[in-house]
Amino acid sequence: MDTPRACLHDGARCLALALEADGQPLSVAVWRNLGGFPAGNPYRSTGVEPMLGRAFDLADAGPADAARVPASGEVRWRLTLTATRRCP
Repeated sequence: MDTPRACLHDGARCLALALEADGQPLSVAVWRNLGGFPAGNPYRSTGVEPMLGRAFDLADAGPADAARVPASGEVRWRLTLTATRRCP
């Protein structure tokens, strides 16, 4: 199953992510660090990994899980980030 959309909620705020690439399997991987280092003033960060494919490791991908490069040798993709007070 494709997972081309993700939403990060932080209180009343939201960061919506949408990935597009024609004819490719899609996923968006997201991870967050909500503090912890350094102890006196911890930082917060968000990691976003747009993925053409459905598996983190090609060795784990099924027959339709990996992206395919067409004969043109080019794949175009777009990641849209939208910051809102409410996720769409």
